[in-house]
Amino acid sequence: MTSVAGIIGSLTQPLCPVGSTEPLSQASTIATAIEQLADQLTPSVIRAARSDQQGRADLDRIEYALGTIGKALILTDYAIDQEKDIDKLQAFRESQQRQTDSK
Repeated sequence: MTSVAGIIGSLTQPLCPVGSTEPLSQASTIATAIEQLADQLTPSVIRAARSDQQGRADLDRIEYALGTIGKALILTDYAIDQEKDIDKLQAFRESQQRQTDSK
């Protein structure tokens, strides 16, 4: 089994030029990592995390990350300039961070 930490660590790469196959490779790597992580997030793991303050914070981080991924998938419009997509995603992340900070 591939180390999920190794997969995730390799994802922090700059944007690739249009037409490059690197984004396709990144999408495959991200999908694999998310599938592996989903398999590990069992009900017993969630219940254990809910019973601990740090665990609850970790679950909040997971929820935030999943929300960001969902919004990125929804907000990315292939007909719109990539910079506009990035601006929308950054604005969403900032709004989510403000909500998290206000809790």
